[in-house]
Amino acid sequence: MKILFISSNLIGDAILSTGILSYLIEKYTNSKITIVSGPTSKQLFENFPNLERIITIKKMKYNLHWIEMWSKIINKKWDLVIDLRSSFISYIIFSKKRKIFKKNDKNILQVEKLSNFMNIKDILKPKIYSNIKEDNLAKKIIGNKFVIAIAPGGNWGPKVWPIERYNQIILKLKDLYQDKQLYFLIVGSKKEEKLYLKDLTKNIDPQNLINFMGKSLTLTYSYLSLCKLFIGNDSGLMHLSAATGIKTIGLFGPTRDDWYAPFGNNCFVIRTKETYEELKKKSNDSNKSLMNSIQSDQLIDYILTNNLL
Repeated sequence: MKILFISSNLIGDAILSTGILSYLIEKYTNSKITIVSGPTSKQLFENFPNLERIITIKKMKYNLHWIEMWSKIINKKWDLVIDLRSSFISYIIFSKKRKIFKKNDKNILQVEKLSNFMNIKDILKPKIYSNIKEDNLAKKIIGNKFVIAIAPGGNWGPKVWPIERYNQIILKLKDLYQDKQLYFLIVGSKKEEKLYLKDLTKNIDPQNLINFMGKSLTLTYSYLSLCKLFIGNDSGLMHLSAATGIKTIGLFGPTRDDWYAPFGNNCFVIRTKETYEELKKKSNDSNKSLMNSIQSDQLIDYILTNNLL
């Protein structure tokens, strides 16, 4: 069975969609799957079983990327097309069956919307595949260390918690848990490393830090899976952490936690005093954080109250 899976372009949305992909692999065990992906999310799919090909589509002027995509998939006859980007292309290729996701504004989690789209009663949990080499490397570096992951970045300034608050959190946790030798795994992109790492690690012993910014998503997944706790903004890395099953705290302000909260039994949300609707009216400056009403002491109290460490 030949399946074409047109993935979401953003990393977070792509991670949330992996539940569908895993479901298809389990249902059609002999399937051969082609995945259409953006360049940043491509690496998420590289270790998936039944994978025949990944087609990477980079956005082009005048929507020419759709023509490029069409040229790469038109010559095949597909048994099933799953299109999560609601593209017109899916209507003009050969397929016995096609399912095209339509965005909706229901106040339910995105993973639930995706499960409803597939007519599945239970929520399809996101699933990422790492490889043995990546897992072994993570075990070698993390080992039995007590590691907390910190993801200070995000793709939009207003939803990024002020970096000095992250620095305060690290210092306070080190002071509170002196009986445990805490290490902090810093994750994010190379761009975020340049923006945040210096201020994030101010007055912190380098021996307690593991700078893992700029690494691949699947290797980051292997590292995160060995951490005790993740703290980060609403981002793709938050969803990557949630997919590992570790305790994950997502910080929300001008984005919708009712749609994009991390999903799983070990997932938690702390949001600003202001609602999403209130902050949406103020989000004109893409460089200004709107997360200031979340205090570092508030986050520490939350960790203590819920016994997250």
